[in-house]
Amino acid sequence: MLIATMNNALFYGIVLALANIVLTLLSYFLGFQTDKIAMEPWISIIQLAAVITVLWLGIRAAREESKDKSLTYGRGVLTGFLISLYSTLISVAYTIIHLTYVNPAYVDYKMDAIRQKWIQAGMSDAQMATLEKYTRFMFTPVPMAIYLLITFVIIGVVISLILAAFLKRKSPAGGPPVLDTAPPAQAV
Repeated sequence: MLIATMNNALFYGIVLALANIVLTLLSYFLGFQTDKIAMEPWISIIQLAAVITVLWLGIRAAREESKDKSLTYGRGVLTGFLISLYSTLISVAYTIIHLTYVNPAYVDYKMDAIRQKWIQAGMSDAQMATLEKYTRFMFTPVPMAIYLLITFVIIGVVISLILAAFLKRKSPAGGPPVLDTAPPAQAV
């Protein structure tokens, strides 16, 4: 049962990672990581919709792969967690590549946008200089990757907790879900 869940989760984790990579590249090529960086949160909303959709599909697929089409809450959450974990690991690796080779100026664009908000908030130059050192460091590839690793997995688990509640289904026999664990038929 765990192997089937892991295979399902790996497939949907790869699908979600590819969706995140495509959205990251689209946001870059459309200028949302450069001159239109102030509009970057819109891409985050689209990414969240992708996360919810892929987690829903992955958890539902885990339910449908059992013989009796049942799913426990725990197995639904585990599936969502694994999808999130696999997707995040792939996405973090791509983020390091993206920030190092595709858009190494990202931190400069991000700092310009953040600095504008600080100016509007009435911060002094000394305050901005102090905060800029820390902020600039946080948007470099490794700290950004660590932040994404933690954040994406937590968001995935929270969404999985909610989706598993909707997708759980008791076994008609009243017992635990029954997975099809028979070995594949061999050709003669």
